[in-house]
Amino acid sequence: MKFLRWLPALIWMAVIFHFSSVQTTGVTGTHAIRFLSIYWQRFIILKFFHLAEYGILFTLLFIATNSSKKSFLFGYLYALSDEFHQRFTPGRTSKFSDTLIDLLGLTLGCLFYLRFLKPHILIYYRSILTSRQKN
Repeated sequence: MKFLRWLPALIWMAVIFHFSSVQTTGVTGTHAIRFLSIYWQRFIILKFFHLAEYGILFTLLFIATNSSKKSFLFGYLYALSDEFHQRFTPGRTSKFSDTLIDLLGLTLGCLFYLRFLKPHILIYYRSILTSRQKN
């Protein structure tokens, strides 16, 4: 039954791996200002995706491990392995700074979990316990 807790995290890791395997194309343009504008828009969008995908990964790892330390450790090790994998993907680069952005995503996922998800889960479990005590 413990494997089922890991299944969503493993599926999400496969999704991340798939997106890391896709070639990226360079931004083309003749006008320098247009090029810089498109470059920064694309940069911001791609880094936002890093934050989101690793924030989701933290939440799924926390469900699997029930430990924020283990979730950070597994999540960051996966980020490092993902960057290593990108070294061998044509059109992709491997940057240590991307792993730091992934780490920030893990941190935001932790904060999101603690702020929004955990209180609702605790309320749910308390309601189950009180209904059992009444019976």
